[in-house]
Amino acid sequence: MQPKPIVVSFFTLLAFFFYGIAAISRGETTNLIGYSIIGTIHLTFALGLWRGLEIFVNLSAYLALLDMLFGLLWIMVGLSFPAATLTLLSALALFILMDEDVRSELKMP
Repeated sequence: MQPKPIVVSFFTLLAFFFYGIAAISRGETTNLIGYSIIGTIHLTFALGLWRGLEIFVNLSAYLALLDMLFGLLWIMVGLSFPAATLTLLSALALFILMDEDVRSELKMP
């Protein structure tokens, strides 16, 4: 199986994850804006990876690392299902993105 659909679907699912958290944060404008921006960043990375743009391929591992670190911080604050999901999915994506063969295949349009 090719890694491009897996990595693109990861970033797309995380974009919907953050958009969902933004949607349920009623009355909290800062959370709504913040989670919407994070969701938009993930959706932008998904589109950039789908097109094979080199800048997004190079930075995608760093974004997955940031997701994993913030997921770990979220677990430290209070163990919840979304925090564990974010951490595990980010760790899996980071593991996939660290392979050089995957990165070279992602750069192909």
